[in-house]
Amino acid sequence: MRERRGAALILVLWLIVFLGAISTEVVLATRSTSRVASNYRALAVARYAAESGVTLAVATLEDSLATAIDAETLRDYLNHLDRALGTGDHLSLGDGRADVALIDVGSRLDVNTAGAESLAALLSFFTDPVEARGVAAAIRAFVGGDVDDPGPRPLQSLDELTLIRGVPPELAERVFEFLTVDGDGTINRATAPEPVLAAAGGELREEPSRILVVSRGWQQGHAFTHEIQAVYAVVGRELTLIRWRERDL
Repeated sequence: MRERRGAALILVLWLIVFLGAISTEVVLATRSTSRVASNYRALAVARYAAESGVTLAVATLEDSLATAIDAETLRDYLNHLDRALGTGDHLSLGDGRADVALIDVGSRLDVNTAGAESLAALLSFFTDPVEARGVAAAIRAFVGGDVDDPGPRPLQSLDELTLIRGVPPELAERVFEFLTVDGDGTINRATAPEPVLAAAGGELREEPSRILVVSRGWQQGHAFTHEIQAVYAVVGRELTLIRWRERDL
């Protein structure tokens, strides 16, 4: 009897351990499922917040363009995009948030169309002339093709600069704010900084011909961020969408 009772006790103890393990797995699985669902919701909120930021920015721009009194007022508004949205550069939608920035594409040098000399002129502001020429040649060889790979490969984003052999990542980071992949071959002399004006080789304008809308959305209290970059051409008093990019940060 003692042996049977001992065996029964051991069996009961093992059963308790087994049931405890199952309970633990169920709790962990439930937490994991809840976490996954929470992440999906955060991503969705981030995306729609970012998209709402673009929508609000474009609506504000279009209204301002339509109501500008004259060409001079319109030009002054477009040449001060940093204050064009007023308080509309911050957006709250429930627990969704978005920050929006407007960038004059014409204040930057287009890395896809600029010649090696123009690129070297800009890069020489951030490194010595010898390295500047070498990096400029590497960019042109990659973007414009070479003997072994003659096909043009225009960059779709500035992040791709760091993928080009011969372009130091730290140098690429320093020149990001002076370059673009969304240009139309023109430079806005009213807003372009000195390095860009020194490298300008195309048509010089007095106002933006393209505007880049950058909207970053997120769910309050969550780490996920979604970014939308929308490029609009300015034609008279109208905006025309020409490019749309999205990414998770």
